[in-house]
Amino acid sequence: MNAISIIVFAAAVIYAVSAINCPRCTDENDWTSCTDTQTCNGNDDTCQLVVENDGTRHRVNYHCTHSQNCQQHETQHCDITVHGHCTFCCDTIASCRNQREGIFDSLA
Repeated sequence: MNAISIIVFAAAVIYAVSAINCPRCTDENDWTSCTDTQTCNGNDDTCQLVVENDGTRHRVNYHCTHSQNCQQHETQHCDITVHGHCTFCCDTIASCRNQREGIFDSLA
């Protein structure tokens, strides 16, 4: 292997190791469907949960994003039964699941 191949290989390994996984919802109208995963790219290091309430249902979607961007847009003390748009941040599949369950279990 020449030096360039080694550098490219090392970069690929670092990229693969540093990539995080975020939940993916198969039905945006059903928060319990967020059991699939998506692998984030590049500098994305945080999962952003967006919940939209149109008065009749809650639409949920996860996006991969940079933590600073997510924190700037995160809604503090957002009540999804009152507010039309709430944004939350999490960084692992488990923390996202716990957060999601905490948000929606209170509606049951």
